[in-house]
Amino acid sequence: EAVVADWMLEFACHCLCRHFGDGCAAEFRRWRDVAQALINGLSKIPTHQKKTVYLCQLLIRIAKGKNLECRFENDQRISPLESALSFWTLLETEEIKLEKLHEDIRRLIQIQIVAVHMENGYFKEAAEVLERLFTDSESDKPLRVKLATVIKSKDPYVPLLQSFSYNLLISKIKSYIALFMKEDETNFLIQ
Repeated sequence: EAVVADWMLEFACHCLCRHFGDGCAAEFRRWRDVAQALINGLSKIPTHQKKTVYLCQLLIRIAKGKNLECRFENDQRISPLESALSFWTLLETEEIKLEKLHEDIRRLIQIQIVAVHMENGYFKEAAEVLERLFTDSESDKPLRVKLATVIKSKDPYVPLLQSFSYNLLISKIKSYIALFMKEDETNFLIQ
């Protein structure tokens, strides 16, 4: 049973990736439900399945990224994109070599977490999110300062947020998926 469950999860993840990449919302939702049911059935995530599980969870949350009413965490303050960022961080720990693409995606998720709150007029929440997102790390300071300035302006259409748009985030995630699927193309289930 465990072997078949592994296969099913790998196949569900592959389908989830494909439909996310194709922008096929109905099929994505169908495979999201399948993947989520399989993941929920795991008592513990096997080491060899961590990357698969994290990618599924990331895609599910990114797909709901603009919907602030949707919640994945017990803490009601955590938006879908904040939840996605935690899975992106876990996914990065599973990667052998971190690429520029990883850093780009991390920054885009961080920026979009703030941007989505601002687009919905939640400026106070955007400021609270900024505090949760950025520690006192010096490497994050320039972005933190820029985002704090953007929040104070209360203008969700400033060039910074337009340059690092949600569509660009989706595009970068699709690039990451393409790399993931290329690694996975030797999998006999996919062939």
